[in-house]
Amino acid sequence: MKVPVTLQTSLVGGLGGLLGALLSERLMGSAGGETALQAMLSTAAWTALVMLPLTLLLVAAENVLGLRGRWWRDLGRVWLPALLLGALSGALAQLFYGLALNMSDVSPRLVRGLGWGLMGAGVGLVLGLADRSWKKAGRGLLGGVVGGTVGGLVFDNFAGLTLGADDTGALARLVGLTVLGAAIGFTLQLSQELFKSAWLLGTTTGPYEGKQYVLGKDTVTVGRSDGQDISLYHDRDVPLKAGQLVRRGNAWAWEGETVEINGQRVSQGLVRGGDRLRLGNNEFIFQEKGQVQGKAAQELSERLLLHGDTQVIALPVPLSRVTLGSHGPQAVQGPGVLPRHAELQVQNGELILRALGPTSVNEEPVTTGQRKAVRAGDLLQFGGVSLALLRAKD
Repeated sequence: MKVPVTLQTSLVGGLGGLLGALLSERLMGSAGGETALQAMLSTAAWTALVMLPLTLLLVAAENVLGLRGRWWRDLGRVWLPALLLGALSGALAQLFYGLALNMSDVSPRLVRGLGWGLMGAGVGLVLGLADRSWKKAGRGLLGGVVGGTVGGLVFDNFAGLTLGADDTGALARLVGLTVLGAAIGFTLQLSQELFKSAWLLGTTTGPYEGKQYVLGKDTVTVGRSDGQDISLYHDRDVPLKAGQLVRRGNAWAWEGETVEINGQRVSQGLVRGGDRLRLGNNEFIFQEKGQVQGKAAQELSERLLLHGDTQVIALPVPLSRVTLGSHGPQAVQGPGVLPRHAELQVQNGELILRALGPTSVNEEPVTTGQRKAVRAGDLLQFGGVSLALLRAKD
């Protein structure tokens, strides 16, 4: 069972918060000072040390869980902004906290929560700017504020945790910052998911399966090199710079090297929700919110048949999942067909074939357990039986 990306990011955020707590405890101890200025400077340094590993781990996680490329991408660019924004958020939080102490109608706990929200906003900004996307930075700022504030409000609940009489609050800070990091990681990813409008999702079994890249700016470059927004470095058949997805008005288009869009080779062309793009040896589905689905997705709403020399098998309508084999309502008759030979399932707006026995698509073998996108017109072979996937005529 695949773990949702939001949960994975939350776990990474929790680890980042824990490492930040350990680093700050090692170098600073408990933040604070005898004067207001000393307290502000100490808190600024302490918060910067907390934010640094949290930001670095979340950037690395975004690289690994998405299509941005190698895990270390942009780490060298974000460490300094992370330190500076961490210090700034800590200084502002301490300033506001000092003012709140002199105001009887303001809750110090709420002010501390908002202070951690400032740090969360800084993390979100850094992640967005690392991708050179102001839209992503804005979504990250919102998610970071919410996660940081919620985590900061919960932080005080751990104040009573102690390792003994000599504990100056280190255990409470370790637990509290771990929860804070998890909350920031969760809401950062959640905000990107909620407010995304267009994205590219990998469907071919392999390193890009299930990974997505949210299109957060009007021009998104694609290629094998690390300098592209979408870096497909695993696939040697992808050019260093394959092309770009460009937004013009309300429409997206592909421009660049010749690629397959829904099986047709083009160097320029519109892409719509549900369209399939083949880059090198991998297929991706382009998805949009609130848009009419493209050709590849429209095929799924039509009646489909598996047509052979001696048999015709009607697939169920609507089609969600069907098992093909020598037994069952969609029985495939012929030599070499297993009782459960393959599955067809609708995933993310397209039809996916999963091989459970000897299978090929358009004479290309599909390894047992492997998934492959199929469409009307493809030739499927199960054992010794060949069947064409066709649209049913009215």
